[in-house]
Amino acid sequence: MKILFFIVNIAAGNGKAKTIWNEVKHELGKQNIEYRSFLTNSPGHAEQLVKGIVKRHPWKVAGIVVVGGDGTMHEVINGLAGFSKINVGFISAGSGNDFARGFSVPQAPLEALKHIIDDKESSYSLFDLGQYTISNPLKKLRYFVNNLGVGFDAEVASKANKSHLKKRLNKIGFGSLIYVIILIQTLFTYKRSDVTITIDGNIHRFKNVWFMTVSNQAYYGGGMKISPRALPNDGILDVTIVHNVSRIKLLAVFMSVFFGLHTKFKGVNMKSGKCIDISSRDSLLVHADGEIVGMSPVNVKIQNKAVSFYTTHSVGKSHGEIIRSE
Repeated sequence: MKILFFIVNIAAGNGKAKTIWNEVKHELGKQNIEYRSFLTNSPGHAEQLVKGIVKRHPWKVAGIVVVGGDGTMHEVINGLAGFSKINVGFISAGSGNDFARGFSVPQAPLEALKHIIDDKESSYSLFDLGQYTISNPLKKLRYFVNNLGVGFDAEVASKANKSHLKKRLNKIGFGSLIYVIILIQTLFTYKRSDVTITIDGNIHRFKNVWFMTVSNQAYYGGGMKISPRALPNDGILDVTIVHNVSRIKLLAVFMSVFFGLHTKFKGVNMKSGKCIDISSRDSLLVHADGEIVGMSPVNVKIQNKAVSFYTTHSVGKSHGEIIRSE
């Protein structure tokens, strides 16, 4: 008999995940749902847990459900690499939860759980992943589910992840504000660089680049609509490049990004493709799904229909049919 496996990061959301997991456990017990759960205890542990599950119990897995944030989902996806037939669920318990926004997953924990345990064919569908290869510090092939960023946004993610203020804001339900606070602080110290980006063989060079973000879905940074046209089931990655804008103008860009209006600014370029190479004059920080993964250069490729997620199917059209305006 197949059962659900839960990967629970009780540290996510500064302890919010523990409360949410207790609610989920109570509901599972009330409905007599058979399951197994594993609690993570360190960075990278979720990935190792998933690798162990699919190696030892592949015939038992009805689905793997993440209770945590975007970083936990990032680890689970990398642990599942090559197992696209295993359905993956998400119960939001982090501070950003951009995965839930971009993949149309209910934000309310018990509503998300209901969608998973109903387990109808219409509850899940195949979606794309981004595959990235980074050589600094070590050459390795990995995957991201939301987005990958080079430069300023990676600096912001790095500082936010280390911030003690993030824990305090999480306690009062405003964890995503940490990205805005760190962004403003970093704005006045960050040094821009020249970047070359090759998209499907076409070379583009940009001066004084603040950041480049490669998106599989629209959201990052706790609700910023960085790539309004990005869909996670269209076989294409969307690229946002911000360059040659002043510090004050960059602040205006970020003030408008929550509504997707930043694309109207001069100095904000939007492109798309399937194979993307990013190199820079200076070595720049790289993040994937908000987790720091190394330094530029980086190669990114789309992996079409690489993973099956439980969603409500309001992303594009259901079952992989795409609505995409040009």
